[in-house]
Amino acid sequence: MKILIAPNSFKESLSSVQISKILAEELGKEKNFQSILLPLSDGGDGFLEVLEFIYGNELIKQEFPVEFSGEKFSAPVLFNISGKEVFIESAEVIGLKKLPQQKRNPLLINTFPLGKLILDLLNLKNSDSVPFFEKIIIGVGGTSTIDFGIGAVNALGVKFLDIHGNEVEPIPENFLSISDILFPLSSNHSAIQPFNHSIIKSFNSSILTCIVDVQTPLLGENSAVDLYGPQKGASKHDLEIIKKGIEKIVELLIKKNFITDSTYINGAGGGLASGLKIFFDAEIVSASNFIFEKILAEKELSDIDFLITGEGRFDIQSFEGKATGELIKKFANKEKKIFLVCGKIENDVKNLLPENVQCFQLIDLFKDEEESKLKTVEGLKSIASKIKEIILK
Repeated sequence: MKILIAPNSFKESLSSVQISKILAEELGKEKNFQSILLPLSDGGDGFLEVLEFIYGNELIKQEFPVEFSGEKFSAPVLFNISGKEVFIESAEVIGLKKLPQQKRNPLLINTFPLGKLILDLLNLKNSDSVPFFEKIIIGVGGTSTIDFGIGAVNALGVKFLDIHGNEVEPIPENFLSISDILFPLSSNHSAIQPFNHSIIKSFNSSILTCIVDVQTPLLGENSAVDLYGPQKGASKHDLEIIKKGIEKIVELLIKKNFITDSTYINGAGGGLASGLKIFFDAEIVSASNFIFEKILAEKELSDIDFLITGEGRFDIQSFEGKATGELIKKFANKEKKIFLVCGKIENDVKNLLPENVQCFQLIDLFKDEEESKLKTVEGLKSIASKIKEIILK
């Protein structure tokens, strides 16, 4: 029997690669089971780990120096030689995991370090220091920032000026002071112009691709700022300042004909992907499309008998473009049993699941959610054992 094991990560607990291996080890005790491991990523924490697991020796890892919120460290990037691509995980540069709780304040930090890393790569493009690449693919998710990507585009040469023409440090706290936007060579909006200098003459509009985990709009009702801001350390007062500041920049962009008042602004990574798209014509690709078109397409899955998938918290947003929800949709009509293994499954989404889905929650095995996080490995082994019994019946 062939079992596809394709979970997403459990935030603040285990990566999707770790979860896949734990489930496979337990199921592997039955000799008639053949497990195919395909850990998922929505572009956030563990994005590079998943790519390493899937592509293996096809990838070359290099470390680049980064400075974020006063801390210096190295961030990994992966080069795919055959695909002429380089992969970046935003969470490895500006992620929540890079900041202790007391330093999380999205008013005072921005995406500049990520833009600087992109610029470092572009500086080395066509040199002997790095493998040749034509695309930079950025996993956007798990960030500690909510700056609309303004810090990143600043690192790439865009300047933000106050009413007196002085350059403004582009952190959300200062956004309301911004009155003008200045490009390095031209005020005319072009994906090529901001990069059209000596180090990037080969730049084209499709060099940047952002893999996003959510379709939630950055602003408006039920915005990404409101939904994800609190977990990034923002108070209600902070959120209002951030929203008003981003709205001010959006107004400027409309005046300069960069966007229209109806332009959809994706909220992934605190608006990082949308900022790179608006200023530098980056392509935005949903994580599920990336997985299905780039990874699943290369796998032979027609003869799969069972699917095991899951994530830390499965809720209504899981069906809004996230990898786990999209995988369930993909297998919903294939008359194959799907086992959904999660830390917690919200009640309002259970009725939306196809009939061939059987649910397992870690919180059902322990006294509370906190204990389930501490004993995730134990819980996963127990669930895998139950799944094995069900399959063998």
